[in-house]
Amino acid sequence: MCSCSATAVDAGGAEDTRSSMPPIHVRQTVEMTRNGVNEARENYLATLRDCQAGGLQSRALPDKDVALLGTTRYELWFDRETEVVRETSWNVANDGAGGTCLFRLETTGTQETTTASRYQQVDLATGEKTDEAAPQDALTRTQVEKSAPAALSDFRGPTQRSVAGQPCNEWVKPNGLRQCVWSAGTKWGFTSEPANDHRPNRGFIVLEQTPGADADYKVTTQVISVGKAFDSAALEAPRAPAKIN
Repeated sequence: MCSCSATAVDAGGAEDTRSSMPPIHVRQTVEMTRNGVNEARENYLATLRDCQAGGLQSRALPDKDVALLGTTRYELWFDRETEVVRETSWNVANDGAGGTCLFRLETTGTQETTTASRYQQVDLATGEKTDEAAPQDALTRTQVEKSAPAALSDFRGPTQRSVAGQPCNEWVKPNGLRQCVWSAGTKWGFTSEPANDHRPNRGFIVLEQTPGADADYKVTTQVISVGKAFDSAALEAPRAPAKIN
């Protein structure tokens, strides 16, 4: 039996830091805005007003559903054994024939779960699942290296900030967009550098993004916890669309 104390390395020779990674949980909301306005929500409200003013058969959404329009919720759980990424989006749909305004909230989404041996994706609207073998290095974690300045595109920065109780590097684009990227996870493969994207993944978490002069995505993080054990029940994909909300 080998009693070696050498640290595990990945196929490329880099140290695999997975064994030291604490549980990480993130929950955040994303919405497309223009001049601070959620256009999907405003378009629905304008359409509803037109329907009602025109005497068309109408069914309005409850206020709690209106608040969800045009938003996407991301929830992520990462630890040494499991990685889960859940994405849920809400938009308006019309159940009526032409000339009616019978609105309902439409929920769509996916959940991806990766372990050392399996990868599963679940369609949260239909419950349809795909399951396959995971790559051998699916859960490998390695230290992130800093990029050359040219790779940062037109972002300027960083400025160190704190969002939702965690440190992040804030980067600014010429149009005023501000993106604050979680900076405490570089040891485990999470870059602290910006990207022309807002979607969180196993190597990139934007804790806050504020659009500038152009229409873009606003990112608001409700929760990020590091080192707190998960409730295993929370990692199960919702069983039916009605339960996603």
